[in-house]
Amino acid sequence: MLDIYGPGSFNDFLWIYGDSHPEIWANIETRTRASSKILAAKEIPQIRSLLTESNLTPADLIEWGGTDNADCLFWIPTGPADTWPTLIVEAGQLDFVVIETSSPEVILSFLEGNLDCPFFPAEFTDCEPSFEGWSAD
Repeated sequence: MLDIYGPGSFNDFLWIYGDSHPEIWANIETRTRASSKILAAKEIPQIRSLLTESNLTPADLIEWGGTDNADCLFWIPTGPADTWPTLIVEAGQLDFVVIETSSPEVILSFLEGNLDCPFFPAEFTDCEPSFEGWSAD
């Protein structure tokens, strides 16, 4: 996905992160570290239970994307990397969804209207798909 698009925004709502400069907010490692600290401090019993099934903890999640509403998209690193499921956590850890497909398929399914996330606004998929690349320049 990053090879094709690089970091940027789909429909001016869903951001994908990359290996940009570590001081930049769209850096995948920076975002993952910040999210790990937040999730480690939360009880989130349902998410912890889900991760325990794969012998993982919230610190093992990798944040590959986020929304303008502060929802987070994480890879659940289990099995081959190109098949890692995506965990979408609603802002405030109020709800979550697990999608058992690769991240490019998650994006494509959202944009084609074949996938719905109960806490994403309808406007995200009500318009023609668009992508705006992001750079530190």
